[in-house]
Amino acid sequence: MPGHRPKYKLETMEWVKLASVRNDLEADLLGGLLDGEGIPVQKKYPRAGQYLKVFLGPVVEVEVWVPVARKEEARRVLEVFLDANPS
Repeated sequence: MPGHRPKYKLETMEWVKLASVRNDLEADLLGGLLDGEGIPVQKKYPRAGQYLKVFLGPVVEVEVWVPVARKEEARRVLEVFLDANPS
């Protein structure tokens, strides 16, 4: 079925860190890119980042995590994007 995405049991998946980015904006952009490819994403704030976010706003480091089973696919999506959009 076109546009159909498989349902994932996110709470039972094993997750792995794909990348660390500078802030929530970058994490959301990367998350949207991966979600558009059907790859689930979680954001994590290392160390006390979640608490610092309250005081500093969106300027704390964010880790982007994907399911272990989708890591290589996510890495390829990220590489294609970075190759097409050099800094």
